[in-house]
Amino acid sequence: MLTYFGPEEKQGYVKAYPGVGTKIPLYILGSSTDSANLAAQLGLPYVFASHFAPRHMEEAISIYRNRFQPSDYLDSPYMMICLNVIATETDEEAKRESTTMQQFFLNIVQGTQFPLQPPVNSMDNLWSEPEKEMASSMTSVALMGSKETVKAQLTNFQEKYKVDEIMAVSFIFNPEKQKRSYQIFKEIVEGK
Repeated sequence: MLTYFGPEEKQGYVKAYPGVGTKIPLYILGSSTDSANLAAQLGLPYVFASHFAPRHMEEAISIYRNRFQPSDYLDSPYMMICLNVIATETDEEAKRESTTMQQFFLNIVQGTQFPLQPPVNSMDNLWSEPEKEMASSMTSVALMGSKETVKAQLTNFQEKYKVDEIMAVSFIFNPEKQKRSYQIFKEIVEGK
């Protein structure tokens, strides 16, 4: 991809027209330490998918930053993290809305493909203890709660990881509540 979108003098036998010379920015997206090593080696921006695979997030951030090699594309590391964000008016509402996300990840654990489900009052009858543990491990890094709670969580996250950019994913069943979650998060980021 770097060759195909790079300058004409670096093209090989196959040329990607009209891609040649467009210098489209490329990012390495990953959910493992292997992708962190590749992004560092190539000197490219790195996006870690902690919205479904947070287990290796901290190690991947460290590997990427410590092994980063400046390149024609980037002088210093540029770290992005994708996070689950459920921002609502109250912490209680966020807890209930989060059951949609929990059901989404339960689908993954069970190998089913149900569409996004509405929130429920309790997940107890929907999953077994092992399924709960597996699904919960996929969402262990999340920003969730009222505006004040999410703001505090984001502040703590940034103090610890100092990422350059955050991509938010909100598994919320109701489109209006999902939109509101993004609005609340935007207000937090903008300091409103």
